[in-house]
Amino acid sequence: MTDPDISHLSRLQIAGTGSLLLGMALLALNAIEEASGLSGMPRFWYHNRVFWWGLGATFVGVGTWLLGRLKQAEEYGPPDRWRPSLPGIRFKSVLLYTRVGCHLCDDAREILERHQRWLPRIVEADIDTDPRLVERYGTCVPVVVLDGKVRFRGRVPVELLRRLIEGTSALE
Repeated sequence: MTDPDISHLSRLQIAGTGSLLLGMALLALNAIEEASGLSGMPRFWYHNRVFWWGLGATFVGVGTWLLGRLKQAEEYGPPDRWRPSLPGIRFKSVLLYTRVGCHLCDDAREILERHQRWLPRIVEADIDTDPRLVERYGTCVPVVVLDGKVRFRGRVPVELLRRLIEGTSALE
């Protein structure tokens, strides 16, 4: 039996790679044809040069986009498929220290929100509003504090968060 997520990732990889290669081939043929006057191409090729350039660029763009989605799917995993062995909320509090314009903070927020059904309400604190927090955390944001204990600084690895959720008893 195959895992549906693996087949989905395989399809993304095949479609992305195929589209990228096809687009590159079309662009290469266009460049070679214009540089050397390649003969023997079908008649419709010569009447639609702009179309072939556009189609090649489109295939390259779609292939790049699909392979980017593949990378994202591999990095974050499917959010709806993972579940801890026991249901319920873990931890009494989740505090996320952030700052405006921090892309890692946005990533951390997204990861925590995707696991919201096993976490209490996420409280965010902008460190730039308090000089003591700036002194304490500086450029080491985001910081994720669970039940008063710092668990993550910088990146929030999905697998480590899931292990932490799995290894913590649900609150009654």
